[in-house]
Amino acid sequence: MANTVMGSVWYLDSSALFHVTGNRDLLSDFEEKYLKENIEFEDDERYSSTRISTVTFQRESISPLRIIDVMYVLGLKKNLVAVMVLDYCGYDVIFSKGMVFLRHIAMGQVKQIGV
Repeated sequence: MANTVMGSVWYLDSSALFHVTGNRDLLSDFEEKYLKENIEFEDDERYSSTRISTVTFQRESISPLRIIDVMYVLGLKKNLVAVMVLDYCGYDVIFSKGMVFLRHIAMGQVKQIGV
C-alpha cells in the first residue's frame, strides 16, 4: 500500500525495521544522531544512516499525520513506513475496502493514511 506526501510515494512495508526516506526535503525537526545503522534491501543494495527526523503528512481536510524517528538514508530511492514500528508504538494497521487506516489501540482513534 502506498500514500503520497508532497509528491512522494510512501510504501507500507511489513518487513521494514525502520521508517526510512532518501528525500531530505520531506523531513522536519532534523536531528543528527550517531545511529550507525546499516540497512540492507532484498536487492542486495546496502545503505547507512546517521540521522533521524519527522515527516508530516498533510492530508486533504484531515488533520496532519506525523511520523517520528524517520531515518534519512542518503541515496535511498524509496520511502518506507514500517508496519512493525507502528505496531510497537501502539497502532493497529487496518486494510479495508482498498484503504489503509491506523487505529491507536489505547485511544481508539482511527486515521485514514492511504489507499
